[in-house]
This record gives sequence, structure tokens and C-alpha cells, in this order.
Amino acid sequence: MDKLRPIDPMAARAVFDQAGGERVASQDHAGELYERLLDDGFTLSLEIEDGETIYTVVGGDEPEAWLNMIQGISLGLFKAHPDHFALYLFLRKFDRFNEICDEFGIAVPVLPGKASWRDRAMFYLRINASLQEFRRIHGLTPAELCAFLYDFAPHHLAQEQGELPPASKVWFLMGGAGDSSDFEFLDAAGEGSTSYWQGNVDTRRGDILVMWCVSPRSYIHSIWRAETDGFIDPFFHYHSTVWIGSPVKVPEIPFRELAADPVWSRKPAVRAHFQGASGKPVTAEEYDALLRMIKRKRGRMSELPRLHRPDLPDHDDVESEREVEQRLLEPLLRELGYVERDWIRNMPVRMGRGERVYPDYAIGAVQKRGEETARIIVEAKRELATEKQILDAYQQAKSYAQRLQSAAFVLVAREGIWIFLQEKGGFLRSRYMHKSWTELRGSDGLHEVKLVIGKAKSRVWTAAPRVPG
Repeated sequence: MDKLRPIDPMAARAVFDQAGGERVASQDHAGELYERLLDDGFTLSLEIEDGETIYTVVGGDEPEAWLNMIQGISLGLFKAHPDHFALYLFLRKFDRFNEICDEFGIAVPVLPGKASWRDRAMFYLRINASLQEFRRIHGLTPAELCAFLYDFAPHHLAQEQGELPPASKVWFLMGGAGDSSDFEFLDAAGEGSTSYWQGNVDTRRGDILVMWCVSPRSYIHSIWRAETDGFIDPFFHYHSTVWIGSPVKVPEIPFRELAADPVWSRKPAVRAHFQGASGKPVTAEEYDALLRMIKRKRGRMSELPRLHRPDLPDHDDVESEREVEQRLLEPLLRELGYVERDWIRNMPVRMGRGERVYPDYAIGAVQKRGEETARIIVEAKRELATEKQILDAYQQAKSYAQRLQSAAFVLVAREGIWIFLQEKGGFLRSRYMHKSWTELRGSDGLHEVKLVIGKAKSRVWTAAPRVPG
């Protein structure tokens, strides 16, 4: 069970009726037609109770409704002019569309900002241009493009998800903010229930989601799990999206109890009465406090998910560079989602005039003679206790990362890790993330690192990864 609406047949029919009589001889003409339809809008008749009919305009001065009906709109345009408009069926699933584009080299336009409804409605036109170019390059008919997008590509990318991974972070979600149907869905939810929700793009699959019902309920309702990583969906009202599932109902925890709790009372969101709190993080300490409240109310503790506590060894007695690699680095890489086949240790790399170097670890490496690449380079040192030691290690790892066109490099030592990300084509000594091993043994610290260099992040790395502050 989920809240996802199907293709709106009335929208498809209305668009087909208006667009079908138009002559479209080129993609430029198609763009002009789409923009004119959006600006003029189209009228839908809706029958409500007692046989009364109301009329609503989609588009025009109210482009927001256009976003929710983009599947039906694209169907109407596709039926009217299949050579110039692509069928778009990825509503609330823009992450899947992104995966297909990434796998098959389809250019994804820069996403529009959240604030401009018109830019978001016009985004279909930019997607359409990319799909039409892909169709042209590969000589596909409109029907074959549909078969590729909705049959071949999903099957090609399909993989067994298996059980949800351990939760590395907790997030706060809100239900009922704009639509009472949220309450109906949450109350009826059971095993197998899933839905899209406003979330945080930094959410990772398996994370824990605390569901708050807004006024007039004003209580914590249930605990969910993230079924997908967070992502932006340009056609979703709230923009940032996550799919949720595996709900566990809990005894109601009203606002007054949270405000009286010694841990939650310090939370800024509580002092703000949860205004705009959907998608905000919940710390490990706050989640532990919430579990204690649920336990006092005799909640089903055995069914509630727990935060993953990273099992990283103590670093104090590490005595050599190799021990840093084996006892600290490799367990950390596994916590970040990598397996041994994802890295190459001491990969030989030519650096000019026959010089050969051996980066300690190359992650996501491609060993093509003379054109080697790696997504991440890792250099391990016994200790990096002084500024000179850090600078020397930085310069060494940076040279490897530049040679291998890496998006990031990492320094690892007994003192912790230093992460440097490529920014505007280069690396800056002053721009890095540092975490001690004590921080990495906490779920919050590990989650921050996972967002920057975790396996899920590295799979879809662009040329300009987000640089930590």
C-alpha cells in the first residue's frame, strides 16, 4: 500500500485534445507548444459528492498542479506527437530515472530550485530534450524508447535489495502538515506499507525515521525505516523525497512529554514546536531518550530498530603503517559499504619518465595501462601528529589523486582520517573533513563520513562532489 497516484487519464485526454491539432515539425516547435500549454493551462472537470461538478485549471497562473499531473500530461503529449515528446513515468521516483541516466550516459539537466514552480514544470522539457537526443543517437523509435525506459533498463539495473542495511542515522518526519490523508495512511499502515515522504536528501537506505503527527494530534506516532536513499524529485511539492517502509506503531508520545524530557527539551526543534522540522536529524542521544519514553509506556521494544554502533577497534596500540591499514582502515571501509573487491592495494601507477608509484589503496579503480583511474585514493600513515606530517602526506596523496583523476583522497593514521574532495577541478589544503576514531565509533560521526565517501555516494559521483564545511 502506498499513496502514489496513477497516471491521470483526464489530464492525458485534455492535453491530447489541445495538443493533437497543433503542427509540430521540430523540437523547437515542441518546446513552444509545451510552454504555451503550461502558460495557458487546461481545464479539468471533477465530479464530487451529490453529482456536483467543479472545474479546476491546471497550469496558467497556478503551475503547481501541473507537477502532480506530469505523468498524464506527458502521456497526452506522447500520444499527440510521439516523435517529439517522451512518456515520463517516474513520478516520486526520480532516483530511478537518475540511475538509468547514469548507467546509460543520458545527460541529466541541472535540477531546478525548489522555489520556482514554473521552472520545475518546465523541467520536463529539459528531460525530454535529453531523452530525444538519446533516442536519436541510438536510432530508437518512440515505442522502443518506452520499452527501454520502462522494461529493459529497470531489468538491467534490477538487483536483490535484501534486508535493509544497519541504520546509521535517525531522522524526524512529519505527517498531516498539508493533507489529512497522511493520518489515514499512517493509521492504516502495516507490514508491507510503503510511501514517498518529505525527507532529507542525506538520508540513507536503512536509516530510522521518527514519524510525528502535527496538530491536532501533536504526538510521535510510529517509527519507520528508509527504503531508499534521499533524493530530489523536481515534480514533488516538497522537493526532497524518501521512500519509507517497515512501520512500527508506538504509544503516543505527546509534545508535552518531549518538552519535559531532559534530552529532547534541549533540542532547538522542540523549542520551535517542530516548525519546519521534517527531514531534520535526530541525534543518537535523542533517539535513546525516545526509546526510554516508549519503554516506559510499554511499547514493543523488540520490534523497534536500533542505531548501528560501528565496531571499530581501539587505535591506541596501533604500532605500524600496516596495522593502520589492517586494523583501522579496512574495517572502516567495510562500515562505509565497501567490500574487498572494491579496492586495490598498492596499485602500480606510472607518473612520467618511467617513474612508478604505488598508492596504498585505490577505490573504484580502472587499470587501463597509461589511463588508470580511481574514484578515491587512500594513504595510510602510522601517525599524523604534526602539521608537517599532514602536509607531506597531503602532497603525496594529492599527486596520486590528480594522476588518477580521483574525486577524493583520504589520509588515515592513528589520529583519525582527513578527507579532501575535489573542488572546481582541484584540491585545497584548507578544505577537508577530519574525524577522530572516537568520533567514527559513534553513529553520527560515521554517517557524516558515509555521506561524503561511502559506497553509495561514490557510485554516482560527479566531477564536483559536495565539499564538507
